[in-house]
Amino acid sequence: MDVEMSDRPLLVTGAIIPRDERILIAQRHPTSRFEPSKWEFPGGKVDFGEHPEESLKRELKEEMGVEIETGPLYEVISHVYNNNGDIRHVVLLFYICRILKGKPEPLDCQDLCWVDKEEMKSLPFVEGDIPLVDQILIDSGLWEIGSTT
Repeated sequence: MDVEMSDRPLLVTGAIIPRDERILIAQRHPTSRFEPSKWEFPGGKVDFGEHPEESLKRELKEEMGVEIETGPLYEVISHVYNNNGDIRHVVLLFYICRILKGKPEPLDCQDLCWVDKEEMKSLPFVEGDIPLVDQILIDSGLWEIGSTT
């Protein structure tokens, strides 16, 4: 039995990468199907049979050219996107990560940016990431991870 993508949730991973009281975010391409040019936490779709942490490592290598270490699972969010009737249910697994090798470059996204709390508050994020942004803004411990001060 064939099932259309919209009939089942899509599993997606995202990286929360704190450094020096900033967090790395990525900007979607202007041609993205859902919420073009908005900001999100870097990551991507989990392929069939792939472990979510391995998916996240693969996606960040492809999108930003970095090798990462995945840490603990930070949050799970379920969100339904609706783009003029084009509906997609995603389940997002967000991990705290750190970069092991490489400098992030926007290889498969429009832009990358290290943001502090104030900057994060002012940027337009994709709908599915907004609950995570709200949580991160009040989690003082997360901002201290990797701090050099």
